[in-house]
Amino acid sequence: MAWLGASLAACGSMQEGEAPVQGGDDADIQAALARIQGARVLGTDDGVPYAVKGQFGRASQAAGLRAQPDVRGALSLVAPVFRLDENDLVFRRATVDAQGHQHLRFQQTKNGLRVVGGELVMHVDAAGNVYAANGSARDGSNASSVAKVSPEAAEVAAVENTTARIAATQSAELVYLRSEGSSEPRLAYEVRLKGERDGMPVHDLVYVDAQRGGILLVNPLIHDALNRRVYSANNGSTTPGTLKRSEGQAPIGDAHVDMNYDMLGTTYNCYQTLFGRDSYDNAGATLISTVHYGSNYVNAYWDGTQMVYGDGNNSDSIELGKDLDVTVHELTHAVTDTESDLIYSGESGGLNESMSDIFAGVCESWTRNWAVDADVFMIGEDIWTPGTPNDALRYMDDPAKDDVSLDFYGDYSSGVDVHYSSGISNLVFSLLSKGGVHPRGKSTNVVPAIGPEKAGRIFYKANTDLFTASTTFEQAKTYTLQAAEALYGAGSAEASAVNEAWKAVGVPPPPPVVNPLSNGVPVSSLSGSSGNKKYYSLEVPAGQTSLSFEISGGTGDADLYVRNGAVPSASTYDCRPYASGNAESCPFTNPAAGTWYVMLNAYSSYSGVTLKGTYGGGGGGGGGTPVSTTASGTVAKNENDRFGPYNVVAGTTFKVVMTGTRNPNLYVRFGAAPTTSAYDCRPSLSGASETCELTVPAGQSTAHIMVRGAGSGTASYNLAINYTQP
Repeated sequence: MAWLGASLAACGSMQEGEAPVQGGDDADIQAALARIQGARVLGTDDGVPYAVKGQFGRASQAAGLRAQPDVRGALSLVAPVFRLDENDLVFRRATVDAQGHQHLRFQQTKNGLRVVGGELVMHVDAAGNVYAANGSARDGSNASSVAKVSPEAAEVAAVENTTARIAATQSAELVYLRSEGSSEPRLAYEVRLKGERDGMPVHDLVYVDAQRGGILLVNPLIHDALNRRVYSANNGSTTPGTLKRSEGQAPIGDAHVDMNYDMLGTTYNCYQTLFGRDSYDNAGATLISTVHYGSNYVNAYWDGTQMVYGDGNNSDSIELGKDLDVTVHELTHAVTDTESDLIYSGESGGLNESMSDIFAGVCESWTRNWAVDADVFMIGEDIWTPGTPNDALRYMDDPAKDDVSLDFYGDYSSGVDVHYSSGISNLVFSLLSKGGVHPRGKSTNVVPAIGPEKAGRIFYKANTDLFTASTTFEQAKTYTLQAAEALYGAGSAEASAVNEAWKAVGVPPPPPVVNPLSNGVPVSSLSGSSGNKKYYSLEVPAGQTSLSFEISGGTGDADLYVRNGAVPSASTYDCRPYASGNAESCPFTNPAAGTWYVMLNAYSSYSGVTLKGTYGGGGGGGGGTPVSTTASGTVAKNENDRFGPYNVVAGTTFKVVMTGTRNPNLYVRFGAAPTTSAYDCRPSLSGASETCELTVPAGQSTAHIMVRGAGSGTASYNLAINYTQP
């Protein structure tokens, strides 16, 4: 999690509680929106808005003059849209942008406990009109407030999970946390750990599930990667060490001290000139750097109060404080900590790292009259691997060039190092800056160039006014688009470019793939990494008296979610056992006819799991025994081979998969043998690969198959037949 991330080691998820929101019922949200004049939803996560515009009313008349305008009336209108209780929202702070708009941040609480990453931002224009709200705060569930795990056990679990040498822990505090890929709040202990790992200080917030005892998330507070003071650690590990050069002092002759002093000044001036920002906290905080940290230390980091730089080892790097990229990168972590406070884990962690890389590029381009050459988009090229020309730590215009960074959202999965997932939004910035297409052809979107200055202003506004601690990549697209419209106008070329740039990196992602289940037929050997989701469906005919979905076997911890009529999520479902391990079931009596959906969510990584859906008890339908059989043969042109009848159960699935050579044609019919003009399924594809997958109609009890030769020569075929017999 230092500035270098895991690079040295390499060298040497519209989105988604104990009680569910049942059956996709969003009547409460629709009713809340109906009370807001001109309400427009800009983005939803699992059916709940995360960004809304409208006429929410006026703040107090003194809104433009006070740090905390009165928006209670607007808050009472907005909160229900996010399924929130306005009394659970606690004012945190307000900022004013260059247009005179105020942005008020509210911390979400639940049952009197803080919701980590739960924040709602209200936006007020210069005239006092409340015109928008966004954020990751949402509710609608009755999560438990009683811990099953003791705070002492949580502290032990946190310590055992880390590889650091721990010097101190802080008493565990109960909070709610939404883990990555889920909007469901989980009761958790927040444990603060301090120590050291591989010569670098550690200050982590570890979140331990208060119900199960597992680790939900680790949020490192030390991030790696004009009032100035430069210290020397004298090649030790004590910071800030010995003061070497203060603001206004002449150079002292130590190249690392003097060059870093200059880099601090350039970074300050970049932020001040472009954004009117006075230091990282926008309140004139002293910029403190410590150089000569450790011995041959190849890294740099922001520890919450200062920047720390090693001298390098002259092989992997030279002195890190000599590179503007590194200095801007670390100081931007401080800016992000002050503003959006993006959690340094998961998608928000990738965005956090990316903000630091992006503004390194912005400031370098600014120093060279808005250049867009290769160096602008290379991170650390001035200090990295001095013996290798044109080498860099990361490449924003081609992130995958380092062999580990991501350049497309479809490649993202939970647990990816934040330094690698940062490549997704780094590429967005690069495409906006100089235009073009995806460097590796993963999309066909053509992005028009708007230049690094405009791209930087868009990301700056998003990070300061719109991002919240748990912002995802999909939300980042919405927020940067809103930032572009605020700066350059709705429908502007800049806003259009932002939209195309995110699409070029696969944001938003395509809808999930849903795999069909057959009644009573188990699907085995399922596996998934932590946070992974798999989706299935089962067609249930009318008149059934029972329905059950179950998972069993394997290792790890998969969670079962079931919903009628729509894909379930972590907060919207009809059944969710939420038990440890992989033995879970969801039974239903007299189930509704139609499509039932299943989601398997990897609470932790799992493998070898079996899923089965079974219905029965209907008059003449349901129940039965699953059967799998095969058939094969050869057919000449216009020759027919027939199979069946197969005794089947109405409402179950009859599936035939054909493979072979040349061009045989597959036919399936219920109740009678198929002909060339009478059939229920005939794919009629070129080649031998054809599939017929049908639900047996009510009143039917037999199925028939025909294979007919087509084209020249003799065709061979193999049939895999799956069905349910009475």
